[in-house]
Amino acid sequence: MPQVYEEPISRRHYAPYFSVAFLYRPLCIVTSLILAFVIALTTGGLWVKTHSYVTQPHVRFKYDMVLVLETATPGQERVWSTFDSVNALVGAQLAAVDIQASERDLNMDGKMDVIDIKAVARGVGNVHGCKAMMAFDYVLGGRVDLVMNGMAYAQHSSPLPGSGFFVDGYLKLEQRDAIRAGATRAEYNTSVFPFAQHGEAAGDTREAAALRLPVILNEYNFRNESTFLDAKTPVWEAAASSDFTFQARVRIPTSQEVLYRPHFLELCKFAWVQILSLYVVFHVLFTRFEYVVFHHRVVSTRVVSDLQPKTHRF
Repeated sequence: MPQVYEEPISRRHYAPYFSVAFLYRPLCIVTSLILAFVIALTTGGLWVKTHSYVTQPHVRFKYDMVLVLETATPGQERVWSTFDSVNALVGAQLAAVDIQASERDLNMDGKMDVIDIKAVARGVGNVHGCKAMMAFDYVLGGRVDLVMNGMAYAQHSSPLPGSGFFVDGYLKLEQRDAIRAGATRAEYNTSVFPFAQHGEAAGDTREAAALRLPVILNEYNFRNESTFLDAKTPVWEAAASSDFTFQARVRIPTSQEVLYRPHFLELCKFAWVQILSLYVVFHVLFTRFEYVVFHHRVVSTRVVSDLQPKTHRF
């Protein structure tokens, strides 16, 4: 004979307000939340202080550059820059340089992917070392808004004279600390060359210490956000030549990782998922234990069963 209908039979437990039996279930909920929070907090990862995301920065060449060519005689370096004051200060050590630069957007997304810079120094004699500083406009969007001037630095020295130095690498972002999300950071939106902050005037002179590359690099590296040229395969062309060619291919990474400090609401968005997942586990355990508590009368309740006959009054 098939089953055509089913009626559940229940045993109902009644207890006064604010009794132990009445408070059992609220206490289980509160205890589950506390345990879930404590475990999520002590195991780590609940309040993540820094997050990261990837983006492609907007980079443009500023046409600000300093080029130092080292000869066989110490102190007889040939110097060239895009700053009139620096060129006037070096005097007879100024090199005649022709510079060319091109920017290419390979995937047509409005952001430059490759920047080629070529500088040809004429009549500088035998060159045994090359140091180049190039400045760029660097802009980040997304979770953080960063506007700054970045630098690419390349150098090489050789006991053999050279006719050219070629570098090819990525312009990467380096951070000492994460950036606060939602803020527009333009603290470093000034020239990376300290002598350029005073303006450019014909015949202007600077202290010699301010023009030394270690001074410039030391001040630049103290910044919280900076850029560097990650060129793993530089090429030095050894040859005796009166001309010297410096060529740099600066690639812009399409997936630049950026560290930032999230807002409180973003922290809560990730924290509640961890707490909820642990809460469900404890809630199920306490629910299973609830049967033991009430079925075996661990707490005092009044029980009404559907199996007991009901008394009818007429």
